[in-house]
Amino acid sequence: MKVFLDANVLFSAADPSSATRRLLDAVARQAEAVTCPHAWEEARRNLERKRPAFVAGLAGLRASVAVTHAFAPPPPLDLPAFDVPILAGALGARCTHLWTSDRKHFGRYYGTEIGGVRIVSSVLLADALARHG
Repeated sequence: MKVFLDANVLFSAADPSSATRRLLDAVARQAEAVTCPHAWEEARRNLERKRPAFVAGLAGLRASVAVTHAFAPPPPLDLPAFDVPILAGALGARCTHLWTSDRKHFGRYYGTEIGGVRIVSSVLLADALARHG
């Protein structure tokens, strides 16, 4: 498994006591965690603005999350322009999963596969990890 992390996942995982961080730790043990500079920077900016105490937690994730510049244009979907680089990064990095908590924009795609990448929530990812072993 190769799991692409959306900025909102990175934001939540920056809190070392969060459930998202525990799930990311499981991903790092059983699979490969990947993100793009766009998502990393968005998470950092949002943490600085909303939860500055967890900026160091994001920096601490760097050892377990690969940052890729790979990019493959996604098929036309009903996504806002700022979410297109997230899906394009997952496609370009040839990830098996795109993990996002963005129910508003990606929720309609949860559980579906786009270009070989399954869009998943935290619950769907936890189930996939359990099946993966």
